[in-house]
Amino acid sequence: MRQYITEKVRNTTRHFKFGNIEIQELEPTPESINLAAIFKALENNFPSHYFNGLKGVKIGHTQEFDDRDVNAVYRSGTFHITNRQDNTKDIMDDLVHEFAHHMETLFPELIYSDQSLIHEFERKRHELKFELQSEGYWVDEYDFDNLKFDEKFDVFLYKRVGRNMLRMVTTGLFIRPYAAVSLREYFATGFEAYYLGKQDTLEKISPMLYDKINELHYYNDH
Repeated sequence: MRQYITEKVRNTTRHFKFGNIEIQELEPTPESINLAAIFKALENNFPSHYFNGLKGVKIGHTQEFDDRDVNAVYRSGTFHITNRQDNTKDIMDDLVHEFAHHMETLFPELIYSDQSLIHEFERKRHELKFELQSEGYWVDEYDFDNLKFDEKFDVFLYKRVGRNMLRMVTTGLFIRPYAAVSLREYFATGFEAYYLGKQDTLEKISPMLYDKINELHYYNDH
């Protein structure tokens, strides 16, 4: 999709349509970011059923982004995206990531009901635990079986273990380190990889996750 966006023409419209979905640019993004091209790329690459129930996209910065140290939030069918983006890649990544969370609300049974994705994630968490133990980290106080985001576990990974070591122990195990923090982020980071040029790597590292997203993409053809 990123290859689709080559023209650096600034769209200055603060309110515009993304299909039938309203985009509100509440605060301007950097001049180098072509929002119209980004949303056109999404429209061209996502199947139509991905847009069901999507109420809108709001672009602008709020204190919540700083408090939670995030660039985007999905809430009640609306994407809230910060306008403080470094480049087209960053905002595209955020939008695709939030689409993944939208898919979880639309197709929870397809994604999770047969437990196969959960089992794949759990196996990887156990392998991560073994790798960290092998590197000398004390892991017994952390629940590696917890599927939900846990702030204590997140602090352990990113503060105690640290980004460099975390990257090393998750290479070949997770598509990227952030995929290890929870089941939902495991799915969302895989969704990003599938649509942003890393399908082959995703299929190799997380075959069940790849299959789920592939099934989701072709859902209307069933």
